[in-house]
Amino acid sequence: MNSYAYIWLILSGSIVGAIVYFKKGTPVFLRALPVYLLITFTVEYIGQWMNDNGKVTVTLYNVFTTIEFIFYFWMLRYMVKNPWAKKLLLHSLWLYPVLVILNKLFLQKGLQFHTITFSLGGLLIVMATITYFFELFQFNKPVNLVREPSFWICSGLLFFYACTFPLYALINFFQDPSNIIIKNIASIFAIVNILLYSSFIIAALCRIRIRKSFS
Repeated sequence: MNSYAYIWLILSGSIVGAIVYFKKGTPVFLRALPVYLLITFTVEYIGQWMNDNGKVTVTLYNVFTTIEFIFYFWMLRYMVKNPWAKKLLLHSLWLYPVLVILNKLFLQKGLQFHTITFSLGGLLIVMATITYFFELFQFNKPVNLVREPSFWICSGLLFFYACTFPLYALINFFQDPSNIIIKNIASIFAIVNILLYSSFIIAALCRIRIRKSFS
């Protein structure tokens, strides 16, 4: 399958998200989501162009994935209620980029993707989303999950990072992975990316109420 097909889904998510941007009562994290997705689409498009022209994209994705984690940490702070989890996510906003810089300076130097800190960030997101679902199950009042944006966003994030951070953790043990391994991993990432950004689109669409008309 085309490993880059999902980037058009990202653009679609940004457009759909913009539809509910001005909707009254829209949570702040849902307002920021279409802007983030537009930036993501731009970076992915540039990365595809660079890759097709034989240019190295490691630095681009090292920087962007760091920003990506910071955005997700910020967004998840609005979804979880646990004070300890909220405080951990708050401190992660500044601590995580520091860890990425230290990793690049002393461990994964040069043109290497920061798989160590990516795995760490993925683990933190998995923990935060599990906390969200644990709190959701303990909620006293019934919740219509179909119309709850945070449910769809956390579902997508949990699935994506539960699948990808073990892969990156495994890559750390390969000094020079073969082309077959790289190709298979790229295919897996394409699939989980599609599921992730589909969940973001559903999170925006579930805020839209469709009025039924009778003739």
